[in-house]
Amino acid sequence: MDISKDYLNKLKRHKKLNITSERQEIIQQFADKINLERIGTKFKPVIWKQVNGLLGHVRKVSDLYWLFGECERADSFSKKFFGVLKGTRLPKK
Repeated sequence: MDISKDYLNKLKRHKKLNITSERQEIIQQFADKINLERIGTKFKPVIWKQVNGLLGHVRKVSDLYWLFGECERADSFSKKFFGVLKGTRLPKK
């Protein structure tokens, strides 16, 4: 996957996160991978806070690493990520 020339400049403009834990680091990796796939598409880049909100129910860091590995092995990181999260939601009543 090719990265656009201005991608790093766009990241530099965003507010820097003060990553202080392993959980914050893995969530940032999720956001970076998703954003790499969104380059050149109609979708806006995700921010750390959005990904953290989606993964708020996952308490163990080891589970986050498992999910990250599963998403990396898939053809599309984003599709696997959002598909797994969609599958864990409770059905609407």
